[in-house]
Amino acid sequence: MNKPFSRHIPASTLFESAGHREALARLRLMVENNYLGLLTGEVGSGKSTLIRCLLEGLDNMCYQPVYISTSSLKPRDFYGELLRSLGEVPPYSLAKAKRLWGDVLTARQEQGDRTLVIVADEAQEMSEAMLVELRFLVNHQMDSCSLFPVILVGQSELRRTLRLKKHEAIAQRISLQYHLSGLTPDETKAYVKHQMQTVGMTTPLFSDTAMGRIHAASQGIPRLINHFCSQALHDADQRGHEVIEEAHISRVLADYDRQRGVAG
Repeated sequence: MNKPFSRHIPASTLFESAGHREALARLRLMVENNYLGLLTGEVGSGKSTLIRCLLEGLDNMCYQPVYISTSSLKPRDFYGELLRSLGEVPPYSLAKAKRLWGDVLTARQEQGDRTLVIVADEAQEMSEAMLVELRFLVNHQMDSCSLFPVILVGQSELRRTLRLKKHEAIAQRISLQYHLSGLTPDETKAYVKHQMQTVGMTTPLFSDTAMGRIHAASQGIPRLINHFCSQALHDADQRGHEVIEEAHISRVLADYDRQRGVAG
């Protein structure tokens, strides 16, 4: 039996909070309309799970996903990843890589190939040059229908970066965006129940006071909820308890702080 609160639970079993439903709906609109789109959220808020859910749900006959996650992404790396994903050997020169990319796009359009869906993850780490390059990528089709969607995914600082005056040109080209916040207290409770049910577990139960501590400590961020709950399950199992109370969560949180060096 799979364990609850695991990263390996399939995206098809996604718990859809109000925020996750809205984010997924907007991501699908980005794809359907070939938008330049933006998905942001705190670390552990579920961005990667949403992207997996989006890409796994695409019709393989119509779409070809290209997922890029490179630290400090630069234009040459970007075009290199795009070309490699399409079976091309990218030239070392950025200028040649861009020309080849343009040729490949033209050929794909003439042949009626599947629509590319480009996802650039960890976009808050993009180089300044890459942010500027996005303008040229979009401007490639300034006076016609866009050939493909580009979805930027990143942490909250990406929103702050795009609000800077020097990035206004690219910010204005973002057609649709969504910022993923933490779960509410009620959603946190429903999320924990959902994760347990997904793997067929009915015990131990989480008391209301335990759930209150979990939400307060995690601020509704799913990755932290997963961590605290999995550790609480281990603590309860070691003690033979069938109900997880506030005391279990207190021990988990104290250990979490010690491991991070927050508490002595």
